[in-house]
Formats: sequence, C-alpha cells, structure tokens
Amino acid sequence: MNGGFSSFRSDVAGAMRTVLVSAESLQLTLKPELTQEEQALTQTSSKPKEAHKAGNEDLKEMLESNKESLKLEAMKRIVQLISKGKNASDLFPAVVKNVASKNIELKKLVYVYLVRYAEEQQDLALLSISTFQRALKDPNQFIRASALRVLSSIRVPIIVPIMMLAIKEAASDLSPYVRKTSAHAIQKLYSLDPEQKEQLIEVIVKLLKDKST
Repeated sequence: MNGGFSSFRSDVAGAMRTVLVSAESLQLTLKPELTQEEQALTQTSSKPKEAHKAGNEDLKEMLESNKESLKLEAMKRIVQLISKGKNASDLFPAVVKNVASKNIELKKLVYVYLVRYAEEQQDLALLSISTFQRALKDPNQFIRASALRVLSSIRVPIIVPIMMLAIKEAASDLSPYVRKTSAHAIQKLYSLDPEQKEQLIEVIVKLLKDKST
C-alpha cells in the first residue's frame, strides 16, 4: 500500500514540475518585445541590478532633474524594465513631461514608453495632445510614427477629427515606415468611430496603391 502511494506521489510531483516549466516558458513568450531600434536605444552604462535597486522613486527624481544625461539614463532603465515585463505605468506623469525634449534620443525613448501606456493613462495623455500633434511634423520618422501610434491609442471620441487628419497626412508621408503606421491606425479609429468608414476606405485605397510593399 505504501509503495503504491509513494509511486502516486512521485507521479504527481513529476506532473507538477512539467506544468511549472510549461507555465514559465509561456510567461517568457508573453513578455513584451522591443523592436531592434528600441532595443538599441536602451543601451545603458549602468548594471541591471543597479537599475532594479534604484526603484521608481529614484527614476522619478532623475526624470525631473535639470540634467539631460540623468533623464536619458532614467528612460533607458524604464524601457529596460518594460522589456522585462515590469509594470512602469506609475511613471507616466514624470515621463510625459519630457515628451517635448530637444534631445532626440531622449524623445525617442519617451515615445517608446508612451506607445506602451497611452491607452492605459488616457487622461494624462490627452493633456499632451497638442505636443503629439506637433510631433507629427517632426523631422525624425520614428517620432512622427510614434506620435501617431500614441494618438491612436487615446480612446476618446473627441479626438476623432484629429486622428483622422493625422492618418490622412501620415498616409502621404515620405517615409514608408510612417505610412505603414497610418495603416495600423485605421482599425483603431474605425473601432472608436465606425462612422468614419468611408473616409478610412479612401485612405486604404491610397495605401493599396503605395509603391512600397
């Protein structure tokens, strides 16, 4: 009897180990992945452990510093946290303050963050909408595309006209990357306001004629 029970316990333990390994593998595959350009932006001189020890309060202080180098280091750490599946949404107010930075590297990282959390922090994102609109004219294609991605993540009906104009302009952008982003934004605008269907179809037709695959 004892031998049978021991065998049963052994089988159960083995099954549990298999389940845990499978769950761990699934968790790893679900972690948000950054694009190659986003990964390149997060190269930092600090060790990962130091970033973990610093905590969000220290990151907030760095973002509110007058030194661009500290702000840049903070954003690199924050984007690294996001890439590891950590929740950094509480940093949104401190991050969004730097969206108009003249430092292009810092601005890129800020938009990487905003694209992740704009939909979750819609009220705060809405306060910076004029900044996002100006960014649609930025010389850097990554910033233009990111600004459109942030705008299309704000699920508030009042900005539908702004989103529609942004999508139309992006569909005619010189950069294929920005034009591709406009295509991705179409479904988001339609889900927010289906009445925009006819205008969105016009944009789709235009994009289908695009020379870039």
